[in-house]
Amino acid sequence: MKVVLTCGGTGGHINPAIAVAKRLKSRDANTEILFIGAIGGMEEDLVPREGFRLETVPVSNFQRSPTPKNLIHNLKTAEDLAKAAHLTRNLLKDFQPDVILGTGGYASYPALHQGQKLGIPTAVHEANAVPGLTTRMVAKDARRILVSYEECRTAYPDPNRVVVTGMPVKEAFFTADRYTARRALGMDDRPVILSAFGSLGARDMNHMLT
Repeated sequence: MKVVLTCGGTGGHINPAIAVAKRLKSRDANTEILFIGAIGGMEEDLVPREGFRLETVPVSNFQRSPTPKNLIHNLKTAEDLAKAAHLTRNLLKDFQPDVILGTGGYASYPALHQGQKLGIPTAVHEANAVPGLTTRMVAKDARRILVSYEECRTAYPDPNRVVVTGMPVKEAFFTADRYTARRALGMDDRPVILSAFGSLGARDMNHMLT
């Protein structure tokens, strides 16, 4: 089986894809996996570190505020999307995946969109309660929409294609023990307060709490 996993932008998009990749390999070591992400994204560090092949294409986000600076940025984004479409299409034709799974972020759009145009089955996992822009753009033609909560079904026009899977996480979440984790983080036995925030805002919030 050949699987393309496409993601990027934040760890919240990339780490679930890595968790899925590891699970697939644990079930069948012969599974071939290809990650497709964006040039300059966090995926360039996180994915190869886990031993998976990564191909990157030029992708950037659209700015919604109509300022002159943002308009120039969006022209470059449109140019990047055209290049990414061509590069991604060639990657998919060469790899010939059985399925493409996107886990969010603007970096996942080219592979999902081009896969749908090529007739490759696609699925998208949306971690947020409200669908992001990329999910909304590809959901109509996706075979399956995977969500973390039952309540998320109502956000999509065809609930029959929505599957509640929960959030893919690393196996270490289920195997780590408190003592080992504390020692690895350099903590003693005093009480610990955990602050958990989503996406790129987590770093700023953690700094505020320290």
